[in-house]
Amino acid sequence: MRYFDDFVVGERHEIDAIYDMTEEEIVSFARKWDPQPFHIDREAAAKSVYGTLTACGTHIQAVVLWLAARLPEETAVIGALGYDEVRFHKAAKLGDRLRLVIECIETKPSSSKPDRGVVKNRHTLVNQAGETVFTQTTTLLIARRK
Repeated sequence: MRYFDDFVVGERHEIDAIYDMTEEEIVSFARKWDPQPFHIDREAAAKSVYGTLTACGTHIQAVVLWLAARLPEETAVIGALGYDEVRFHKAAKLGDRLRLVIECIETKPSSSKPDRGVVKNRHTLVNQAGETVFTQTTTLLIARRK
C-alpha cells in the first residue's frame, strides 16, 4: 500500500499498460454519452476534420482512470478532491495506443487532520507517436501511515 508519506514531488510513473482505441468501444461509449457523428458514424467521421472516429472527452478521462488503476502498488486514496487544468491536446483516434505518465507535482499534509494529506499529480496521456493527447491535474486526499 502506498501512503501520502511515500509521495515525492517530481517522481514520475510511466504506466506499463497500453489502452487500444477500438471502433467498438469508441462507438459504444459515445452512443451512450456523447453521440456526435464523428464519434459514432465511421462515414461521418471520415468526412470530419479528424478523418476517422475519435473518442469523446469523457471516454478519454475514463481511459486515464483505467490506466491509473494499473499502477503496481495500490494507493491509500480516501477520495478525489478535483480535476483541474483539463486539456484535450489531440484527438484520440481509432487505432491509437494510449499510455499514461503520472508525475507528482505537490504534496501537502492536512493541517486539521494529521492522518491524511493532499497529493497533486499531473496526468499526461500520450499516443503511440509520443504526442500528448490529454493532460489534467488530479488532487487526491490520501491516508498517512499510522
